[in-house]
Amino acid sequence: MRDERGFALPLAMLVVLILSALMLGLAETLTSEFTAALPASRDLRAGYLAQAGVEHQIYLLKANKGAAAIALTNFPVTPGLEYWYSTSLQCLKRDPADLNCSTNFETRRWQIVSTGEVHLAGTATVVQTRSIRAVVEIHYGGSGASLFLFPTKVLVLRWEEVYP
Repeated sequence: MRDERGFALPLAMLVVLILSALMLGLAETLTSEFTAALPASRDLRAGYLAQAGVEHQIYLLKANKGAAAIALTNFPVTPGLEYWYSTSLQCLKRDPADLNCSTNFETRRWQIVSTGEVHLAGTATVVQTRSIRAVVEIHYGGSGASLFLFPTKVLVLRWEEVYP
């Protein structure tokens, strides 16, 4: 029988070296895939935030015809404050004599532009934005003193992404 003392340690070290190389390659692959998917994930989230802004603005307009545009809002409230949306609002006049859209019509048509922003965690640095323009018509009902105060239906007439 041959002398095979000391053979187990170098063999074990070789196996550990091979396994370490495989794990390093796997970790590098996963890291690069995550880095490649990050911009797409941020873009998708910014789009969802813009949609949330439109829905929030419609909710406010249903509750109050004179609602103002939504200022920059953190949604959902997260520790890193990464996700924000805001809206701009324009009443589309039915009658040229109605200068500020204050006439109590049965319907009002609004153009809402909502912008979703993704920030770097804990900073004000914007890394991704998406905007959506929606034209909605809100129908109001009611009678007597509360004429045209209660929303009866919402029609989305236009929904499009705004490109810079």
